Amino acid sequence: MKLIGAVVAYLLMAAVLAGGILLMMAGKPLLLIVAMLAFVVAFAKIGCLSH
Repeated sequence: MKLIGAVVAYLLMAAVLAGGILLMMAGKPLLLIVAMLAFVVAFAKIGCLSH
């Protein structure tokens, strides 16, 4: 079940980042900045957890 949740979370984050890139091309960088910060925070939190 954790694998499915991880895949869904990764795909959702990828979709938000892709949408941010598309909006960045239209001159609206806010979604890309927010999505990138959320990705970095989530990666740091999950990657730095002690197992």
